[in-house]
Amino acid sequence: MNTQNPDILPLGSLPRPASDDDLAARLRTALLTNGGVDAASAGALSVAATQAGADIPSLAVDLTGVELSPREARAARTAAEGFEAARRERGTIGSLTVQAHPVTVVGAGVDLQLDVSGVSFEWVEGADGRLGLAAVEPDEAHPVTGSARVAVPVQAIEAAAERVAAQLAAANGLKLSRLDLRLSPAGANGVAVVVDAQVKKSLLSATVEAGMTATVDDALGVTLTDVKVSSRNPVVAALLVAARSRVERYDGRRIDLVSALPAGIRLADVRVTVGDEVVLTARAQ
Repeated sequence: MNTQNPDILPLGSLPRPASDDDLAARLRTALLTNGGVDAASAGALSVAATQAGADIPSLAVDLTGVELSPREARAARTAAEGFEAARRERGTIGSLTVQAHPVTVVGAGVDLQLDVSGVSFEWVEGADGRLGLAAVEPDEAHPVTGSARVAVPVQAIEAAAERVAAQLAAANGLKLSRLDLRLSPAGANGVAVVVDAQVKKSLLSATVEAGMTATVDDALGVTLTDVKVSSRNPVVAALLVAARSRVERYDGRRIDLVSALPAGIRLADVRVTVGDEVVLTARAQ
């Protein structure tokens, strides 16, 4: 018995879609139901698709104007009814385009452009007559090629950082009253982050400083340096001991992006730029 819920995108009942429009409509419904799409923005979601046998020659998803909640998406997948697979057939998405100019994720506007080819998947036919799609991890024999661009306004990152900092402060018995975040380029392919925050505890008020630099190297690894969390106030510094130890252990650590990817995704280029937006571009070949 196979009862994988999170890995199977439900597409209604068998038989398989009878036309391109039917396939597009089923995919759109599945994304609305399982993708954490806010109901008020559902009308903005657009899906177009073509089919040829087991393959989907083209699939285009436009998320412009859509508001997404990753938490709601996870909840929907967790609550999904068990799916017992009776039959599977492999297919390929010849051309997959996902764009958003922008999509709102957790309150932040994200500009996204994804253009890839050769995405493998499986048609999954359930023992109870249901139909679904399951992603298949790319491998050497079935590589994925293409490019991606993600841009997030610095203001949106600042707002997200303030929410995280408020939670971190509360976990350490403090209240966040102010947070200033500064992002700047660091070398040819890095980002320097400096945080200046004001925290309170009862009548005590003090400044907390934090920062780090993240740099992408030619071997597609990300190294974190100058990682720190500190306060000149000895009382607040003592309260931050646990948080500081968790953060500063990443100083000098290199994260190998290549080894974390499936064999079928071979990154040729990753670039980070900082201005009014933080822009990440990547290419796979």
